[in-house]
This record gives sequence, C-alpha cells and structure tokens, in this order.
Amino acid sequence: MMKRHLWLAVALASVCQFTTVSVARAEDIKVGVLGLFSGSASWWGTEYRRGLNLWMEQNKSKVGDDTIVLLERDEGGVNPQRTRQLAQELVVRDQVQYLFGGSFTPNVLAMADVVNQTKTPLVIGNSGTSSVTLKSPYFVRTGFTQWTVSVPLVEYAAKKGVKNAAIVVADFATGYDAIDAYSETFKKAGGKVAVEVKVPLGTTDFSSYLQRVRDAKPDAVFMFMPVGPMSAGFVKAFKERELDKAGIQLFATTETMESDLPAIGDSALGTITALHYSPFLTTPENTAFVKAYKAKYGPGALPSIASVSAYDSMTLIAQMIKATKGKKDADKAIAAVKGYSWVSPRGPVSIDPKTREIVQNVYIRRVETIDGKLGNKPIDTYKSVVEPWHISHSEVAAK
Repeated sequence: MMKRHLWLAVALASVCQFTTVSVARAEDIKVGVLGLFSGSASWWGTEYRRGLNLWMEQNKSKVGDDTIVLLERDEGGVNPQRTRQLAQELVVRDQVQYLFGGSFTPNVLAMADVVNQTKTPLVIGNSGTSSVTLKSPYFVRTGFTQWTVSVPLVEYAAKKGVKNAAIVVADFATGYDAIDAYSETFKKAGGKVAVEVKVPLGTTDFSSYLQRVRDAKPDAVFMFMPVGPMSAGFVKAFKERELDKAGIQLFATTETMESDLPAIGDSALGTITALHYSPFLTTPENTAFVKAYKAKYGPGALPSIASVSAYDSMTLIAQMIKATKGKKDADKAIAAVKGYSWVSPRGPVSIDPKTREIVQNVYIRRVETIDGKLGNKPIDTYKSVVEPWHISHSEVAAK
C-alpha cells in the first residue's frame, strides 16, 4: 500500500520548487484532455478535439473572468499504464484543475488512483462499463453506458414482437455489460435468448459466428461491437450472408455511426439502433449545433456521440468553475454538478446526484437515405433514461 502512494509524494516534491512561481505566473484554468489522437481508434480523439474546440470558440475560452486552457495528451491506444502516467503528469507537473477524456474503460480505470489522491475531477467522455463511476467520487460521466442504450433497444424490439433473439458481442468488458443488459431486459419482457456469442477483439471474418446465429434460428440479433472496423465488418457480413432474408432482424447501438456508414454501405439500410444522439435530431439546439459544427469543420462534417460528449463536458466543467469561482476545490466542484441540468444538442440532460451518471434521452433510430446520404433517423424516443445498471444493481453500487 505504501509503494502505491509513494509516486504522489515523490512527484509533488519534484515540482514544489516551482509550483508557487507557476501558480503566480499562470492564472489560466487548465483542463487536461486525454484522448486517442493516433492509431486505429483516433476517430475518438479527433471528435473530442472538435467538440472541445467548438465550445471554446463559442465561449471565447472563458467562464466569467476565468480563461480556460486545454492541454491535450494522446492515450496511444488501450494503454492503461500510459494513460495513468499522462494523468499524473498533467495533475502534478502541469497543475491542471480538471481532467476530461478517457476513450476506453481500462484507460479510465487506470486514472482512478491519480484522481482520488489528488482530488481532481475527471469528466468521462466515453466508457461503456456501468460500474466505472463507482471507482471514484470525482468521476462524472457525460458519455453513456451500454446499459443505458441496450435496455430501451430491447424494450423496443420486444414491443415490436421479437420473442427469440441471439446476442453477439465483442469479447471485452463493455461487451459483457451488453450481454447482461440485453439478456436481463429481454427475459423480463418474456423473450428467450437463443444463443450468446462472444467475438474476439480485432476479428475481421465473422462467418463462423454468424453461422452459429443462423443455426439458432432467432427472430433477431442484439449486437455490440466497438466503433470502427468491427462494427462495419459485422453489419456488412450480416447482410452478405443473408441473415436478413432468413427472417432475422438486426438491432444495434453504436454500430451504424455516420462515420462508419460509408464503409458499410447499403447493407446498413433498415438497421434499428438505440443511441442517445443523432445528428439528424430536429430540435432547435441540435439544428444550431450541427450548423456551427459544419461551419467550423466543413459542409460534409457531422457531429457524433464523441464530439457531443466533449462539448457537453465543457458545459459541465464551466459549471464547476463557476461554483468554485475558479479555485481548486474538487468536492465543491462535484457537488455543484450533482443534479445540474441543461439542454444539450442531444436533448435535455442532467447529472444524477446519486451516481454522477448523465440522465438523457435514448433515441430509437433507423438507417435511411437522408439528403442523398445514409444516416440514422430518429423514429422513437425513450425520455430521460436514468442509468439502468445502477438501479438494477443497487446492492453492488451501495458497497
């Protein structure tokens, strides 16, 4: 236990000689940004950067009289050790007051000790594992959990008559959450799970997994794959192997992101998904957001769950800055966002005071051709969804 805590004492000692000078010289409020800015998952970093920079431009990098400065660091993939080191350096050496980011669950969990020992709020942009926020009282999530989108998806499918389903997920932590959310919700709705299939990360050939699905003869498939090649590859393979013609309907969550649709092509048409955002929402707030996003990043650009998460995270950090009058006070900052509500491009949102999870609408979407391009058109809404895992597993959350 002593070794585990020595790093902070040593790090603080190494910077104490210039900490006073640094604070006196720099009155800016620093926000450390951790994202995937390189490698195969760099889409996350690009979208984080776009959402953050759009908010900074619209607000002139200011909260009242305080100026915000973003310090960006590259997680470099699913790399918990590197992410922890970067978070430590940002907090101790660079004296950031807030952290934002974390693209995948292992990286977020790696920052828990740093956040807890230094009392630095971390606004989590993405991590689909529900239990993550239990690891630190200074964690707040503005993204979503797999449970949040899976439960409405299954409820919608059951309402449409699906009674027998297969579950296919990527074999890692968030995939296990997807299995639990899908199966528990479906069984409560009276459905039967025909087969559960786990697909190793990095898989490009889905033929054997889809054959297992076909052999089980379900009405539908509930799927989960990480955004990118696995999502696009599975949706294409589902159509190419004609599971739809066998009477099997595909239900998904993030797998038909607008960024992946060009790679999937018309194979995605008709796919039903559940997610907390679509760039084709017609609310005034989203219409203005999409317009500003296109003006800054090009007429063909569309915001995503990652850019919206980053944008909303800055709104949340701004609220913390206001509440603390720009001073470092993590407990006061976190208290200020518990129960805080605002209208996001994704719809009305708030932070659950008990769990520090975001409460938000979940939209049932269908892939259609919109203005000549494939997109996810909202067709139904589950309003103000409270993170379901924390409700159904309250005994675990209470420990």
